[in-house]
Amino acid sequence: MTELKVKPKIDVAFKKIFSENLDLLRSLISAALEMKVENVTLKPGEVTPSNADEKFCRLDVRAEADGKEIDIEIQRFDRDDYRARAEYYSSLMFARLPKGMKYNEIPQTILINILDYKAFESEDYHSTFLTMEANRHEILTGKKVTHFFELRKIPSLANAKKDIEFWLNLIKADFEEQIEELEENAPFQEIKKAVGEVKRINRDKKFIWQVEAREVQEREEMSALSAAHDAGRREGREEGIFSVARNLLAKNISIDIVRETTGLSIKEIESLQKI
Repeated sequence: MTELKVKPKIDVAFKKIFSENLDLLRSLISAALEMKVENVTLKPGEVTPSNADEKFCRLDVRAEADGKEIDIEIQRFDRDDYRARAEYYSSLMFARLPKGMKYNEIPQTILINILDYKAFESEDYHSTFLTMEANRHEILTGKKVTHFFELRKIPSLANAKKDIEFWLNLIKADFEEQIEELEENAPFQEIKKAVGEVKRINRDKKFIWQVEAREVQEREEMSALSAAHDAGRREGREEGIFSVARNLLAKNISIDIVRETTGLSIKEIESLQKI
């Protein structure tokens, strides 16, 4: 089999495919939510903090769909903090209340996480989380919903029935033969167009170079994060945390990742840069 140079589950490729083709984004959202979405508008992915000590967030694909706030995140590597990160992203989006809007007019916020690892013990590939009463299971408002789709649990293409299962097979694809099979067997036109987009970006040498550079950076960051966690656990002291932060900064790891790893404030990290 021939491996794809640019796989759809790589975040920059995923963003390119779905940010540049709103019809494909609309189809993916409709399939994930199992409801027909009519209008989709892209929104800036950067969520600016209200002060310097708050965490800066860059969302993968953020959109408004029929009045609903949507964020689609793709995560390839198992991180022990990803559930908390997903909750933070969802809460951050939900907290943006325009001036003059009544609380019951807050738009529904939906976070769609596509994971390339096993996140839950259940055999189901789709998990949905809501805020509800612990004993009665009474839903509070339904205004904030978080979905997780686990690529490693989805039905094979031969057994796919739901639209979302065809989309997830496309996103999961590692080989050219897999997307060719999708093009031949997909029951709706958007998948066929998405296959064409995957082929196109795999012919784009400049984009391939960008993806390869992103892959190198991602591997270095994961290695640095692993080393940082190990060092922090071993030292267990404030001096150790500052030492870890200095080491990460020396490797040109971003301030945002340093803060996430060490728990230091941006001001503390910036002071270390000056030393």
